[in-house]
Amino acid sequence: MGTALLLVAVVAAAGACLPGSSAQLLGPGRHMQRSYAAHPAPGSARETVPVAHRAAAGVAVRPAPVVNAAVAATATTGAVTHAAAPAPVPAAGSASRRSGSPTFLELLLLGVLLPALLWLAVQLWRERDSRRRSEQRILEFLATAGHELRTPLTAISGYVSLARMGGLADPEKFDVAMDRMTDETRRMSALLDELVLLARLDLRQPLHREPVNLARLCREAVADAQASSPHHPIRLTILPGQYSVIGDRDRLYQVVANLLANVRHHTPVGTRTVLGLGNEDGHRVIEVIDDGPGIPPELRERAFDRFVHGGKPTAPVPKEASGGGNGLGLSVAAAVIGAHGGTLTLEPSERGAWFRIRLPA
Repeated sequence: MGTALLLVAVVAAAGACLPGSSAQLLGPGRHMQRSYAAHPAPGSARETVPVAHRAAAGVAVRPAPVVNAAVAATATTGAVTHAAAPAPVPAAGSASRRSGSPTFLELLLLGVLLPALLWLAVQLWRERDSRRRSEQRILEFLATAGHELRTPLTAISGYVSLARMGGLADPEKFDVAMDRMTDETRRMSALLDELVLLARLDLRQPLHREPVNLARLCREAVADAQASSPHHPIRLTILPGQYSVIGDRDRLYQVVANLLANVRHHTPVGTRTVLGLGNEDGHRVIEVIDDGPGIPPELRERAFDRFVHGGKPTAPVPKEASGGGNGLGLSVAAAVIGAHGGTLTLEPSERGAWFRIRLPA
């Protein structure tokens, strides 16, 4: 709307100065021309005197020109009349103006107005295209979120129907059904939490800020990951240095936990992982590198998009792992790091996956 109003203002301002308004510029000149015609110089050829006055003064009477025939007809009334003076010879600069050739002012206006109009047109087109892409992403996001939420609800609804029909009379079957419903409830709760977090980050709502010791945070994340999956060994490497940043400790922990859970979820048992912490160019750097099968080439460019799944899980997801393989783990991690002014990238590697976090010190 603001761009359209600016366009109208530019066009209106330019229209006021274009050739249609040149009468104001030529007004004084025309007034001078009318004054020149109304007051001819005495004794000039343009002055016409009645015959009676000339005879009284002893001036020889010459035939009046054809254009002054009307003057001769009115001379009998005794009124002094003057023939319309021919238009004066235009000045050297006015000939080109009246012949339609552009003036310097018009050329200057076109040189300023045309780029401005082109710029406004490009901005309008970009805004329209951006709005269309945003609407398309919202529709895709809602459709995928609805599908992800329907899956656990369908499982819970099935177990409830089975219990009503008496299919869970056996205590062992009942316990299995309760465990499955608990897992699906946890999965749905984690999905809703991550959707709410993404919405907050999209709205640029501020996160909690406090001093965070990244070295301690990485030690805790590795300990929790080892306890959840002892068959995925993790080696922690912390280079000498200071590793304090200002940020949301819980969200930063969630990022590191998501990256480690991603390894456990998509790699076979025995896959080794290295979690490294160091400094680089005024940034704190956290790296998570594994020697698993890696991310398929067709998914690397979309790895941080929402609801992008890395394929069928090779190992069950622990109950403590947030997200539960719903395709939001990496997108949440990238959004959290971005809210802290940092970057999360997937680096090229010959084997496995190599994730790199850079946070401003």
